[in-house]
Amino acid sequence: MEIKEDYFRICKKGNIYIISDRIPFIWKEMLIWNLPTFLGLLYVFGPIVGVYIFILTFFFYILFRFASWIIYTEIQINIESGEMIKVKKIINNTQNINLITNKFDSSKFEYTELNRSGNIKFLMNYKTHKNNELLILRNKTDKEFIEKYIVEKIIIKN
Repeated sequence: MEIKEDYFRICKKGNIYIISDRIPFIWKEMLIWNLPTFLGLLYVFGPIVGVYIFILTFFFYILFRFASWIIYTEIQINIESGEMIKVKKIINNTQNINLITNKFDSSKFEYTELNRSGNIKFLMNYKTHKNNELLILRNKTDKEFIEKYIVEKIIIKN
């Protein structure tokens, strides 16, 4: 079972639910986004400057998307033991493991509203003796989806 969004994924592997913020690296998307940009730059700046700006834009966009594909975070919830851990990874290699709790409780999630550049985003937190910041959600629909999914689907066995 796997649920895919643009910037987060939820999947289940055995007894572990994984919420990941890894952005997929899709070449078609790179071309679809950059082609209209290239045509617009040609129209506004002319062929020489337009091609130069396009090459820079294309290079840095690919660099950004590649970096967000390489460096990512996973929240792993084990339904057998009730543990929740935050794993930071670089190219599928674990760099840091942070145990958040030994006794998972879906009611301890909090969603803090963030107002950035006129857009409302939500910061997903898990409250223990400290505030554990897990994931930034882009809109209210995603917040409600994850909130509902965690409450209804992730049920600890013990």
